Formats: sequence, C-alpha cells, structure tokens
Amino acid sequence: MKVRFVIILLFFILFSTAVAYAAGGGSGAPDFPPSFADYHDAEIKGVISILKHRINHTPFNLVASLIFLAAILHTFFSSKFLYYAHKWKAEHQKNIEAGKASEHCTIIRAEIFHFLGEVEVIFGLWAVLLTGVIVLFYDWPTFVSYISGVNYTEPMFVVVIMTLASSRPILNLSEKIMSRVASIFKGTLSAWWLTIMTLGPILGSFITEPAAMTISAMLLARKFYELKPGRTLKYATISLLFVNISVGGTLTHFAAPPVLMVAAPWDWNLPFMFTTFGWKAVIGIIMSNALVFFVFKNELSKLERKFKLSQLKGKIKEKYIHSRALKKDLEEAQQRIGNELQIEIQRIKDAARDSTMTVCEMDETDCALLDETFEQEFEDLKIQQMSVSVPGLLPIDKRPKLSDPNWDNRSGDVPGWIIAVHVAFMVWTIANAHYPAIFVSGLLFFIGFSHVTWPFQNNIRLKSPMLVGFFLGGLVIHGGLQGWWIAPVLGGLGEIPLMLSAIVLTAFNDNAAITYLSTLVPGFTDNLKYAVVAGAVTGGGLTVIANAPNPAGQTLLKNYFTNGISPLRLLTYSLLPTIIMALCFLLL
Repeated sequence: MKVRFVIILLFFILFSTAVAYAAGGGSGAPDFPPSFADYHDAEIKGVISILKHRINHTPFNLVASLIFLAAILHTFFSSKFLYYAHKWKAEHQKNIEAGKASEHCTIIRAEIFHFLGEVEVIFGLWAVLLTGVIVLFYDWPTFVSYISGVNYTEPMFVVVIMTLASSRPILNLSEKIMSRVASIFKGTLSAWWLTIMTLGPILGSFITEPAAMTISAMLLARKFYELKPGRTLKYATISLLFVNISVGGTLTHFAAPPVLMVAAPWDWNLPFMFTTFGWKAVIGIIMSNALVFFVFKNELSKLERKFKLSQLKGKIKEKYIHSRALKKDLEEAQQRIGNELQIEIQRIKDAARDSTMTVCEMDETDCALLDETFEQEFEDLKIQQMSVSVPGLLPIDKRPKLSDPNWDNRSGDVPGWIIAVHVAFMVWTIANAHYPAIFVSGLLFFIGFSHVTWPFQNNIRLKSPMLVGFFLGGLVIHGGLQGWWIAPVLGGLGEIPLMLSAIVLTAFNDNAAITYLSTLVPGFTDNLKYAVVAGAVTGGGLTVIANAPNPAGQTLLKNYFTNGISPLRLLTYSLLPTIIMALCFLLL
C-alpha cells in the first residue's frame, strides 16, 4: 500500500511538471527572482510596508521563504529523527537476536528517519519541494534558468579544500606545527586544546576558513574527542570552534567568505582588514578560549591521564613494536596453520568423494562427469567458507580484497617532498578559489598523485566533502531567493541594530549571503559597512548553516555525539563566545 502511494505521488509530480512545462515552455524564463528595482518601492517608507508590497508584487516570495523556514526548522529537529531511527534499529536488532525477525529485513521507517536526520541532505530535500513550487508559479524554463544561474563556486571550493586538507601529509605537517607550539606548554591535553582552538582559527586567514576547519576538527578528533569527554565539554568545544573559525578569517581580505563578498566592492585590502577587524578577532578568540578553558579546567585535568596513556601507546608502538618483524612471525604461523588446514581439508574431501562416487556404482551415472562436478562444487564451497573464516589462507588470486582498518591512523613520517607537493596543491586551490574549472582540475591531479604515492597517503574519502558540498549547494539555492526581505531589513537600521540584526540573520542564513546583500543596499556609510560585516562574522558559529565551513566541522565530528550534533545545544553553547566577540568588535 505504501509503495503504491509513493508511485502514485511520483507520477502526479511528474505529470504536473510535464503539464506546467507544456503550458509555459515556450514563453521563456522571466526575470527571476525579481531584481530590487523591479519592485518600484523606493518611495515606500518602513520595512514592513516594503515587505508587504513585495509579497503583493510577487506572492512566490512568501512561499519560498516559508519553505526556507521549514528547512531551518528541520535542521533543529534533525537529532530527533536520528534518535527515533536508532531506537527502532535497536528494537529490530533485539527481534533478530530473539528469532522474531529475519536478519535480511530492515525497518523502512528507521531508514527514512535516519536519512531525514542527516543534516547534510536537509536543504537538498527541501530544494525538491522548492523546485515544484517554482514550476507551479512559473514554468520549467524559469526553474532551469534560476538553477543554472546560481553560483556554486563556494560549495565546490569547500569540497576540494576539504579533500586536500584532510590528506595525511597536510595533517602530518599541521600536527607538527601545532606540536611545536603545544610543547612550549609541556604538550599536555590542555596545551593541545588551547593551541588547536587558537592557532587553527587564525590559520583560517591564510589557508581559508574551510581548510582551517577541516584541520582543526580532525586534530580535535584525534587529540580530544577520542578521549570521550563529557557532553557539556564536547558541545562547548565544537561551539567555540565554530565561532572562532568564523572570526579567525578576518585578518586578511581573501580567506573568509563573508569578507570576500565585500572586499572588492568596498575596496577593503589586507592592511584595512588587519587593523579594523583582525586584531580584535584575535583578542576575542583568546578571551573566549581562556574563559571556556577556565570553566572546564577540572574536567580537562581529569582527561589528562587518558591523553598521556594514548600518547604513550603511540610512542611505544612506534619505538618498540616493530610491525615488520611481527608481520613476518605471523606469516610463518599462518603458513604452519595453513599446511595443517590443507591436510584436514583433504581428509574431508576424500571422505566426501568416496561417499559421492558410490552413486555411479549403483546406476549408470557417468563417473568421470560426477568426479568433475564434485571437484568443482567442493572447490567453490571451500573458497566460500574460507573467505568467511580464514581468507588469508586462500591463494592470493582467490582472496577477497580487504582494507586495513587502521591504515589512516598508522604512525610514521611523510617525506618532505610529498608534503611540499601537497602544500603546492593547497596554494594552487586557494589562489584560484574563484575559478572552479581550475581548482577542480587541480583536485583530479591531486587524486592521481595520491594514488602514485599511496604508501604515504591515507584513504581519500570523498563522501564527507561531497555531502558538505551538497549541503552548501542546497543552502545557496534557497538563500538566493531570500534577498527580497533581507536587504530591506539591513537597509533600514542604524549601526548597533544593524550589527545585532546581522548576527541574528546569520544564524539562519549563510553569513556570506548577508554581506553580499549588504553591498546591494545603497547609501551604506563606512560605519554601517563595519557593523554588518562584524555582525555577520560574529554570528557565524550560532548554527551549522551560519558559516560555510561549519558543515565540514559538523560532518567530521558528528560521530562523537549521541544522535548527531543537536542544533539547539550548539546554539546554546555558542551564545557566550558570540557575545564576547560582539563586545570586542563593538568596544575595541
């Protein structure tokens, strides 16, 4: 019944789309979304009056914003979807163990809820509904024209830079640099925590914020989250990281997406950014880190023993446990066991053949054909069984392909020339960040180089970067239709109200979109320009959607949180560092 309903629904959607396309296909795409000049509301006073006029002029505006609001609310309830998905899966597993359900069946509602709980797919899912609404209000060419005109450079750049930054040579280099700093303070867990939370975000001004987020999140996973800290400290850390990364890119004019949007139109250069925003951001980062560290100092101290043990295990493994010698001994033991196993298999085979061949003595069965069939069947059964129990004892050409689960966590240095090549790929990507054809081509060369130098690489996993790119792609599709109400709100406020509004708006829309729309508002003074950018970067840690690098951090660290990262808790724990940053930009 459910399958039939889904089929009927899909048919209805396709039919409606076809009808709408046929009805409006030849008319050509209108000006969509309307430009601000199309509303002819320059003489209208008051934000509310302007918004009412724009809704009356284009009713689609309100529907698009309601869909966007629904997507935002969906993100806040994503952890609830995961909770029920995990609950139902656990109940199903108990039924399997009790013999009440087959291990080959699944709970459809659990899989659906798990899918709906993945933050990375939410905006893409709601973009499907948005597609239908655009087609119903306008036509198919309008939708195609809009989707084709959306700028996907930032999502593509994040995919590429995440892939590069998560490579073993780059992580190895980053860890060595931060190790030097942490060693000044005896290399304790507290020293590592403070170093990553301070130096990582500041690096975002030079290697771009998405790269800084990737490196900082992966190092935090290794050095901190693997120790299983308490829930409060986990949320305080990731919330602080998001806020720090958002403001940490303001030392330069080319690394933070919200700054990039205004640097050229407003002629903001490197000296201006550092003297106007950068030093204040550094002070805010240090103050926020110090406050959070002081609050959780006792809990961090309790984790020191776990941290020392993990560090000691790594040193012992690298210095005393020689994997090559152990591997040789294990191979010799495997050979001895293999010989004994082959003798036992031959015994079973002989007994089975004797039992089988009695058939041809009782009737006219072809004994040669029976023997050939037995040999083939026994060989297939042997390989099938050994592939499950002892795959390593099979001939090399018969062994199933297995991957080393600890490959990415292995110790050992990376040659300097390989690190240098990886750094060159990073520089190439950052220098050509505005040209997708160039930096995507660089990624293809990088993948080829990684395969050639595989002994010194980790596994290149594109799933996480691609999911983050999908998230940001959906976000820019929705965000491109929100200018009709954001621009009037920004244009009708004074300095402090504008900054506070930018902080709030950033929490529910990408901060780069906020600063871009501010460049379209006529009559912005220098003080208003400062206020809107300060607010946009300050609010960049409040939610996953507030800043482009946040989905990368969420994807890399979500497995350390029960039922994923709760957006409500993330918002709650990021309030304090956000207030500190706001005060720094206001008062310093």
